[in-house]
Amino acid sequence: MTEANGEGSLLVRNVGRLFTGAGDVVERAAVAVKSGRVAWHGPEDDLPVGVLLDGGDEIDAGGALVTPGLVDAHTHPVYGGHRFAEIAMRSAGAGYSEIAAAGGGIAASVQMTRMASFADLEARVTALLAAFLAAGTTTVEAKTGYHLEEDGELEAVRLLHRLGRAERGPSVEVTFLAAHAVGPEFAADPDGYIDAVASWCPAARESGARHADVFCDAGYFSVDQSRRVLEAAGRAGLIPRIHADELARTGGSELAAQLGCSSADHLLRITERDAKALAAGGVVATLAPVTALAMGTSPPVRALQEAGAVIALGSDHNPGTCGTTSMPLVVALAVAELGMSVTDALRAATAGGAASLRLPDRGVVASGMRGDLVVWQADHEGAFAWTYGLQPSHVVVDGRRVA
Repeated sequence: MTEANGEGSLLVRNVGRLFTGAGDVVERAAVAVKSGRVAWHGPEDDLPVGVLLDGGDEIDAGGALVTPGLVDAHTHPVYGGHRFAEIAMRSAGAGYSEIAAAGGGIAASVQMTRMASFADLEARVTALLAAFLAAGTTTVEAKTGYHLEEDGELEAVRLLHRLGRAERGPSVEVTFLAAHAVGPEFAADPDGYIDAVASWCPAARESGARHADVFCDAGYFSVDQSRRVLEAAGRAGLIPRIHADELARTGGSELAAQLGCSSADHLLRITERDAKALAAGGVVATLAPVTALAMGTSPPVRALQEAGAVIALGSDHNPGTCGTTSMPLVVALAVAELGMSVTDALRAATAGGAASLRLPDRGVVASGMRGDLVVWQADHEGAFAWTYGLQPSHVVVDGRRVA
């Protein structure tokens, strides 16, 4: 971006409420972005003269609420087909393990994804990223995990890495999740599959992944197997994160704390002791309210808060549990289902998500931070808990109005 023509420079004025993500709200505010970074924010009456260069864009917020761009800290967007039939089964009482044992779940998505061309997968992911952005999400964590073989997993990494650098799209944080389940070719040798995934980590890093994940849970990977993958990922320069204690309490949260993972996700079965371990280990608790609702079990938010853990939110968009691309809906469900305050839920969807992804340059409106902003069709953050899918008026990425 160049300052000469004002590219990436923007003034948002006439802001009724500015929710900064840092714990405060500024009323009757303005935000100035220069060359993609926040140059100034505060009461509009204090706006410095000449804060922007000629040629910059300007948005009149009309008294509306403005927040940092939302961060979706957990998604699975690279898949072929849907699993609507098993969703109906679940609604009739079938459990996650029962569906998986019948050939559904991740295994079904692997089969459909392997059958899909990468051109078709690219079209789907492109459409999903546009939908995330249109709902106010400016950073999306995106996992692989529906090929479960080397070439497909690495090609999925390259696809996400490429699409995440589109000029007018959301930023994409690519997570290598080949350890989503045992690849079908290794059905009789899970440990052999773990060894294979560990050996793919350097190539995943070279192909554009920044994070690595593993499904540490009953029926999937043990703590020891998960440790082997995450330690290999760390040696390859990938940031470790983990699906933990969703289906049963198997020790995934404790492992996350021991390894210093950036995030432990789902956490439906954790104890107070686990919550304290996560907080002490600096591990962000990334919660997925839509999936918790589908599973009929909520994570212990109060225990996490009392322990001092940072909380993030994710949609967990995937083909079998959650089809939403709306982080505003996720925020609403965090309030209604998980018992979070609107302030805490919105902070979890901004600063918390950035912490989950170890992105210190976003999630908060402050000088020097990325110019990712959303102007909402409301004048107060309480609207998130009323509308169940609040819509933005304007979405700004790196100081550029993109939606």
